[in-house]
Amino acid sequence: MNNLITKKIYPWLYSIEDPLGAFSFVLIGQTAALLYDTGFGVWSIRDEVKKITSLPVTVVLGHGHVDHANGAFDFEEVWIHPADYEICMKHTSRTMRRGIAGGLKDGEISAPDAFDEAYYIESGSYTNSGIFKKLTGDLFDLGRITAQIVPMEGHTAGSIGIFIPEHKTLLTSDASNSDIWMFLEESLPIPAYVAMLKRVKQLDFNTFFIGHSAEPKPKSDFDGFIRVAENICPEKSTPYPRMPELSGLLYSEGNFKIIYRKDKLQ
Repeated sequence: MNNLITKKIYPWLYSIEDPLGAFSFVLIGQTAALLYDTGFGVWSIRDEVKKITSLPVTVVLGHGHVDHANGAFDFEEVWIHPADYEICMKHTSRTMRRGIAGGLKDGEISAPDAFDEAYYIESGSYTNSGIFKKLTGDLFDLGRITAQIVPMEGHTAGSIGIFIPEHKTLLTSDASNSDIWMFLEESLPIPAYVAMLKRVKQLDFNTFFIGHSAEPKPKSDFDGFIRVAENICPEKSTPYPRMPELSGLLYSEGNFKIIYRKDKLQ
């Protein structure tokens, strides 16, 4: 289907699936709501959020990549970790938006009838960067729900999670998942990523949600993330076919995969 798909996971948590594969999440408190990630922006996530809640909404990005940040132009203010500010400017630029719009013309998924391609492209960060604000605090009080900012550096330097202690739940965007990309220029060395996973694992959560699925994941998956990252073996790795210019290598153990570069092993 070529529409945003909203799913009520819990009374206080909704997912919004972008037709191009990214997931955003809406936290509903008693006095306010929080939108975590904004998708590609081709479909109006702001309109979708309005269907879920009439509460004032704070928008926070898990990181600055194209598939999580480009819906930001629909809002007046969007928060991002300072370490991901520049990559966000690049990934929400006219160039990136032009590429997204072009891909829709060539792919199986088409834009909605109301899509204004020229407006979408011109809403790139170089004309609209004032909406992006650098995170300075570490929590948002939504009323009976606390959204705590958790640094989850690795995939990008400024990746952050959202920890909801009242429900022992963690939202991670792309910072931790079973098919982690650690081969990008902006990705940190593997030891820094492993240290982050071990630190975050100490939080009191039972369930987490990643940026490309609405299915709850058990905390025990973090053991798999750590194990596959610590056991990387170049001799048992295979070339990763996407973005071959980055020389990515794929290493897997069971259901857990990591895509890395040799220069990021130390």
